[in-house]
Amino acid sequence: MANKIPEFLNDMRAYLEGEDSFIGVTNIELPELSSMTTEVTGIGLAGKLDAPVRGHFESMEVTFNWRTIEETGLSIIGGEAFALELYGDTQHFDGGVNEYGHEQVRVVIRGRAKSYKPGTMEAGKTADASNTLECHYIKFEVGGKTIVEIDKFGYKAVINGVDIMEAVRRNIGMS
Repeated sequence: MANKIPEFLNDMRAYLEGEDSFIGVTNIELPELSSMTTEVTGIGLAGKLDAPVRGHFESMEVTFNWRTIEETGLSIIGGEAFALELYGDTQHFDGGVNEYGHEQVRVVIRGRAKSYKPGTMEAGKTADASNTLECHYIKFEVGGKTIVEIDKFGYKAVINGVDIMEAVRRNIGMS
């Protein structure tokens, strides 16, 4: 009997424009996937509610946190476009067969540089520099399977294998 319990991210690598240049990043804060909403009120509704605009998402910010001020972080500024791929290894333990297992997590991000904070310079301390980027495309794969794919320019929002924007694209003459 399988009893696979995910434990943690064993390790990861980040590739900017295909280059393994993210050595020195302490962590990458992925964006919140928050639906845009609009207030709905009127006949047939006892009050107000915020209805999600299906397939549309609020701003999606990605933050790179660096130990020090360094070249890669300084180069991601001024609205520059970027392509980033994150590869992670999720470690799990399967109590049913009494062994460890590993599964790949891949996140693909496309966007533009929004801001850079160089942090603090103090001898013997980390600078805690950071970049904030606006993400317009993101894809999450787990074990080789695409779970979420959001493409704001392409009017695409795949959730669990279903493109919830397919009818919208058709109805506005895009497909």
